[in-house]
Amino acid sequence: MCADQLKVALIIPNIDAFSGGMERTLKLVEYSASAGIQYTCLEPAGGAPNAEVANRLLEFERSGLVERRRLDRRVLQANGTAYDAVAIPTEYWWGPWRRAKEVGLVGPYCLDFHQLPYIGTLDILKREGIDDPALPDLVRLPFLQARVYTDGFFSSAVSTAAGVASVRSLLRLRNGRVLATTPVVAKNLSCLGYRGPVSIPECPNGIARAPVEESLRTEEPFEFDGVYVGRFHPQKGFLDLPYIVAQMKKTLGSDVRIAVCGGADTASYTTRFKGLVESLGVQENVSILRRIPKADLYRTLRRSRMLLYPSYVDGFSLTVLESLCLGVPVVAYDIDAMRMIWRRRRGVFSVPVGNPRALAQVACEIRTDFRLADARKEAGAQSGALLEEYRWERVVLGERRFYEGVCEGLKAAN
Repeated sequence: MCADQLKVALIIPNIDAFSGGMERTLKLVEYSASAGIQYTCLEPAGGAPNAEVANRLLEFERSGLVERRRLDRRVLQANGTAYDAVAIPTEYWWGPWRRAKEVGLVGPYCLDFHQLPYIGTLDILKREGIDDPALPDLVRLPFLQARVYTDGFFSSAVSTAAGVASVRSLLRLRNGRVLATTPVVAKNLSCLGYRGPVSIPECPNGIARAPVEESLRTEEPFEFDGVYVGRFHPQKGFLDLPYIVAQMKKTLGSDVRIAVCGGADTASYTTRFKGLVESLGVQENVSILRRIPKADLYRTLRRSRMLLYPSYVDGFSLTVLESLCLGVPVVAYDIDAMRMIWRRRRGVFSVPVGNPRALAQVACEIRTDFRLADARKEAGAQSGALLEEYRWERVVLGERRFYEGVCEGLKAAN
């Protein structure tokens, strides 16, 4: 049995982007005391590269939640390297694992996979009618990515090869295990040929109750016919959105208004988005709000008739969870996250992957045939149950069980 207080070295990824996986990791730290986990955050030489991550880690340190150290052999030798587990909270595991070994951390290693490295998920293959891909089907992946994500064939081919190589290399991880945060991620790992042990938590992600309940206290008139929330990246359907708006405008009229919330990975995608908006003549129909504070985001969701979610890549989707908790119906591509996690929920409508016209059509049908009130009522009726099911305390407890299972399993094997 493990000790009441688990000491875990948490390797902070040397990644500048702020992802859903990074948000989950920070929440694990924030709620760690509830599960008896004491994290020591081991950061790259220059500190956490993302400013928001760096600031929140500093807040956690000041509040006594964590210790922060550099991932450096001399620093660790001076402070000790005895940990119950070494957590690598990213599917981009190779670099952190190699650096951890170089500085003398011997594991056991606990890897959290939120998606496939370099690929995301394999849902884009559904455009070709491939629901359960096998390894040979990945030959089509670079061609589809190049066409839909507009990143070029060579770049897409390199990403696919890197993703496959990274997953297959997991077999070399003798003193560690993998946690797939959802069944979607586990399925994708299997599709890439990984046959090692995989843990799947009962509760993959969480949502804070208080901000949702605060937002639900007030009713405001609708300002937007729909809202997009996600990274400004083609994987999230960002470049499909202008076509959706154009089709909604054609059906509903010129007064359609869509809010766009999120952050940009690279300026080039935003430039392409604006070019599509102009060429399709929907400049007056799109309001780009970018990344806004959580309270403002929830207010925007509540003032929108529905969430438009044309994502090609998702292992879970916190955005869908937030929308349903706020009583906002969801219209989305029918990716595995929708099929395996959200389809059974009321207020969720899905269309074939990669069909912006169909998504717009369903959105317009909800908007015009008096289904909207029913859809919002059905979505909102689940709020209390969802807030209870997806508590961060449950997420952290599941993470502790994963750490304990890895420690005990490796001890038994030895």
